[in-house]
Amino acid sequence: MGITLVINPGSTSKKYALYKERKAVLSFQFEKTLSAYELGTTSETGVQDRKVIDSETYDAALEMVSNKVKNYVEKHSLALDSVCIRIVSPGSGFQKHQLIDEAFLIAFKQKEMSVPLHIPATLHEIQKCKKMFAQIPLYGVSDSAFHSTMLKKAHDFSIDRSDAETYDIYRFGYHGLSVASVVRRVHPLTGLNPSRVVVCHVGGGVSVTAVKDGKSVETTMGYSPTSGLPMGSRTGDVDPGALLQLMRSKNLKPSEAEMYIHIKGGLFGLSGDSDIRHLLDRRSKGDAIAVESLDLFVYHIQKAIAASTVALGGLDMVVFTGTACTRSSTLRRMIVKDLEYLGLELDENRNETLVGLDGVFSKQKAEIKLVAIKTDEMGEMAIESEFLSSETT
Repeated sequence: MGITLVINPGSTSKKYALYKERKAVLSFQFEKTLSAYELGTTSETGVQDRKVIDSETYDAALEMVSNKVKNYVEKHSLALDSVCIRIVSPGSGFQKHQLIDEAFLIAFKQKEMSVPLHIPATLHEIQKCKKMFAQIPLYGVSDSAFHSTMLKKAHDFSIDRSDAETYDIYRFGYHGLSVASVVRRVHPLTGLNPSRVVVCHVGGGVSVTAVKDGKSVETTMGYSPTSGLPMGSRTGDVDPGALLQLMRSKNLKPSEAEMYIHIKGGLFGLSGDSDIRHLLDRRSKGDAIAVESLDLFVYHIQKAIAASTVALGGLDMVVFTGTACTRSSTLRRMIVKDLEYLGLELDENRNETLVGLDGVFSKQKAEIKLVAIKTDEMGEMAIESEFLSSETT
């Protein structure tokens, strides 16, 4: 019947959802905020609740979810078919969805320092899953698999070819689950089948992806999810010479430099705040630092949209997803501004209406459509887990 537990662990949040026939019947979102721990839930009857929790409840999130899931399947005389977890890791071996076995875990652990905000948390969840759901298939759903279709000239770095092959140094891309979920729902939402689409995912992480006929051909994130555009606390691309100079000047070890570009960059490094909502509020009050920080942030997104048209050979649609882009009409307006020369025409009324909602907000007669769609990584993971289950049975 297709009963799947979907797990999406992050550095500051943990998301869980139980899917029955591709529909979420239970969901749980545990979050660390600047001042507290919070839990948001949606019950099987659709009742939503949000409350402050303590750190012990946050740490024991999977234990609590496990009990809720077991109660649900027993109540409805069902059986859990699979558990899947989001995998964010560089490496050609991780650019596909797959069963998590011992060989997978050995290889995954070796990448821990490359993605210090994701892999340790994911490994922790995997170990718990293997104990709590010992008899249930556990699948790793890759966040970079969608980008396996990238053009070779976009996939390769300009480094020694033998080094690239020996050490598996390539541009793998991330936010693939988010982009895939959006691409899957463009036609049902708009009635259109655009060939050349740019997807802007703006949340804590930020990326821009060029999608041609439903397939990724270019994306801003590269070897690791720290690369590409400035993000909440990640630097995005930094001149290698500048990073080396920082390491020399601050006497940083490689592991310390790794954390520096993960937690001291982006909007946090520029302004002292990684929350785009706070910065937009500060900007509206004339805060010069917020204005400068957001100007830089938006400028890099605009450049990436324009650059994507090279890979696509033109443009039919720009999709805005991720929490920041779907919740803020102001941020969307800022990004579209100065891109009119590409044919982007924003309808002010439609844009203001679409706060937390899906829809088209370009002018009615505009050739290039502007669309806001909430990402659905969890739903995409459930679909991929279903495919994996059918392949292995």
